[in-house]
Amino acid sequence: MSANTNLTEWLPIEWDSEVIQRVLKLSAVEANALATPMSTSTKRILRAGAFNVTTGSSYTDDTSDLDYVTLTARGFRGKTNLDEDTLNDVESIADAISQRAYDWAVSYANQLDNACLAVTGAENGTTIPFTSVYKAVRTNGADVTSAYVADANYVSYNGTASAAYDKFSELLRLVEVGEYFDQSNALVIANHAFRDVIRRTKDNDGMPVFVQGIAGTPDTLFNIPISWSRGAKTSATNTSAPAGNPLMVFCGDRRLLKLGVRSGPETLVKAADAADTTDETALKLRSRRGFAAGNVYGFSVLEKTA
Repeated sequence: MSANTNLTEWLPIEWDSEVIQRVLKLSAVEANALATPMSTSTKRILRAGAFNVTTGSSYTDDTSDLDYVTLTARGFRGKTNLDEDTLNDVESIADAISQRAYDWAVSYANQLDNACLAVTGAENGTTIPFTSVYKAVRTNGADVTSAYVADANYVSYNGTASAAYDKFSELLRLVEVGEYFDQSNALVIANHAFRDVIRRTKDNDGMPVFVQGIAGTPDTLFNIPISWSRGAKTSATNTSAPAGNPLMVFCGDRRLLKLGVRSGPETLVKAADAADTTDETALKLRSRRGFAAGNVYGFSVLEKTA
């Protein structure tokens, strides 16, 4: 590729590329959610509920309903201009474009997690792309058909060491006692602010509840894998650098993290042409994703308020 190359087509970033690996490493949602391909901008996912089971020799019709959650694809975009005076050989162009794509991947990972997990406002499709897990847990009737009561699955934590063990245990208990807990698929997503807190938390026998993963195994809390996320901090609107309260999100079954994949991540590169007033190569990056919490009863949220 040279400075005069004009790539007029969006090019997908291959899944084995450094950029994608960076996204998967930093985004707890991209790495753990149940990815669902989307061929249109919206998609309904049917959701099963209870089923009437009878004993004996006769059958009784099931009266429960199948409902659904809706995924709506939202765009996560970025654009930068590169001065062509500094792009004077193939190596510098490749390095510059690769580095900017890498930088975008870091911000995108944080911003997607923030949108899916921690934004406090109501979904509007722009500054608040989705109804986050935090918003759902703190909202009356957040589920499609349920009578969920706001904050039923919410835990407030003031940051004191003496309260940590009980608060972490309560976070898990809220989901473990329900119908949406699967030990083999359970997951904790936590902001990095909790790393020091849980390292210091021990049970009555003085044993740590946190086990740091080795040789590729994940960190665990009460034997539940932990995925770390810098986007898991509250914010009024979606951002790649949230500055609110750190969150710990417990998902009783990671298959309830419904991530719609419409397109991307992908890139578009356009070199300057004769009609431009400056000699700059433009780089665009984008990804379109949809998200929904499959069932609010499968999630609980702990918020560190101090």
